[in-house]
Amino acid sequence: MKIMNMLVKSKVDSAGLVTDGIGTDILKGSACGAGFMGVGVLGAWVVSCFVGGIMSAGGILHFVGSWFKAVSGI
Repeated sequence: MKIMNMLVKSKVDSAGLVTDGIGTDILKGSACGAGFMGVGVLGAWVVSCFVGGIMSAGGILHFVGSWFKAVSGI
């Protein structure tokens, strides 16, 4: 029921303020968009780090082997 009140214009008094809730929706959409963009940039950075690690290790098999050695402490 609370969501329905945000979608419909409402008056506080006869000479009062009229609100429609559009401003809060724009703010929520902007925050979600900024969050998704941040996650996308972070994901691109992670992929580039993996590609750089694979290239410096000399291939995917050497990369995985080096990772297991580093994790196990050998």
